[in-house]
Amino acid sequence: MSAPTTPTSAAFAEAFRDAIRVGFNWDRFFAENWPIEVVTLKTQADLGRCFTPWYIGVNGDEVPYDAPDAVPMNLRDVPKAVTLLSAERRADIQDYVETFTEDGGVVRFRAPTYALPKGGHFILDRNHRLSALTMSSSLSFEVTLWNVRGPLESEGLLDLIHWLPPRAS
Repeated sequence: MSAPTTPTSAAFAEAFRDAIRVGFNWDRFFAENWPIEVVTLKTQADLGRCFTPWYIGVNGDEVPYDAPDAVPMNLRDVPKAVTLLSAERRADIQDYVETFTEDGGVVRFRAPTYALPKGGHFILDRNHRLSALTMSSSLSFEVTLWNVRGPLESEGLLDLIHWLPPRAS
């Protein structure tokens, strides 16, 4: 079997531009030609390296990414924290759980991510599908990430404020 081809910026945009709703800097992505690597997830441990654009505050409520008390949700947290998510998110995740279970076999799809420190991945889209995989640990899956290796700065992706060192006052 041949190694996967590295996706181009144009292919990434064609596949995901309309779906990505987080603060991804498309202009810099194209102007600076950020590289994209292909990463395959096959285990629950692999999923545990992924973070959603969903944030929980100190009161256990969903909050925006820029709320002072916002904590990013890791995919491994979804099964125990799903009740903290909005009813719409929970329903969407459950729909995918049911679809994947009914379909049987290996679940396969592609998802766009942004590279985080220490081998982490910030999910740009397909959060509900990936969350469903954590809710159904018996499912076999092979998720192909198109992982953008952009700069580790909030001007590249707004949500990166959670992975940057605190700014000096």
